[in-house]
Amino acid sequence: MKHPYLIKITDEENWLFPTKGYNKDGSIGEDQRTIVLPEGMDRRYCFTDSVMRKSEAPDGPLMTHEHQQGYETFFVESASMYFYINGKKTLVEAGKIIHMQPYEAHSFIFNGDVQFRGTFHDWNCADDSLATSTLEKHYPDAKKDPEFFSLLCSNIDLHMRGIADCEEVPAEQVPNVKDPKNPMAKFEINGAVLKMITARWENGGKKEIWLAEMEPGFYANWDAYPGTQDLFYVTEGKIKFKVYDEEFVAEKDCLVKIPKYAPRSFEVLEQASMYDVGGITRWYALLQDFTALKKYKPEEATKEAYDQLRAKFGCQVAEYGKK
Repeated sequence: MKHPYLIKITDEENWLFPTKGYNKDGSIGEDQRTIVLPEGMDRRYCFTDSVMRKSEAPDGPLMTHEHQQGYETFFVESASMYFYINGKKTLVEAGKIIHMQPYEAHSFIFNGDVQFRGTFHDWNCADDSLATSTLEKHYPDAKKDPEFFSLLCSNIDLHMRGIADCEEVPAEQVPNVKDPKNPMAKFEINGAVLKMITARWENGGKKEIWLAEMEPGFYANWDAYPGTQDLFYVTEGKIKFKVYDEEFVAEKDCLVKIPKYAPRSFEVLEQASMYDVGGITRWYALLQDFTALKKYKPEEATKEAYDQLRAKFGCQVAEYGKK
């Protein structure tokens, strides 16, 4: 039976519409499954899990594609790959994150079987999932048909661009490659380090993605009736959540999806890493402003001042710290 809030990514019971992608020679290029469907006006929260099969550079020129709407963020969880984007080529290894905006021409060559987990917003990537999965049950080779594949690409906003003419550079020179060890911004609080992985201005103003690296005993409590949904991706450790009156433990390879209005809290049981992929709270503005206040006007850095910033920047975490 599926858990109402805890989603184990590796459990096949949680795989929605498993499907495959094929190379031009008919070989399997991707084993893909939707884990969370998009929701709301911004088509937020969508999360997928894929195994991208090892691929070889083509004999001829490498072709790129773009999406003219939507934002993609991929967590590279195993092996490595060459990433081609905006005239650059770079090696991306496990542990890195890729973020792409509309109209960025890109392509990939996978050096091994890459666990490739993605979250999206403002994109229709999952719209055809049910229809495509149903089609494949009746016609397993449908995706190998160029006529259908062309139709599928047009329906999911995938547009072929042209030949990739790319200069090879270190990953540090490609802004689309994010390194959790070297985040865009970092804030140390009691019992945790908060790292900004993608900024709001990289997401059309809709969201920002943060990584929380937390010590045992770190906790967070929300307002009584949070008005937003949360989606967390746990990559390390164990975290005990409480939603309504139910307690459960999330660990590596788990998503925690909590509906709006549901009272919630968590406590870290062992050293943990967790991404906020819902990304609604303006954490960067809140933490930046409160940190500056503590530095330049410490006498004004009160709980009341913090609560005012919480209200201003949409933060519904009422308190956090280390027990």
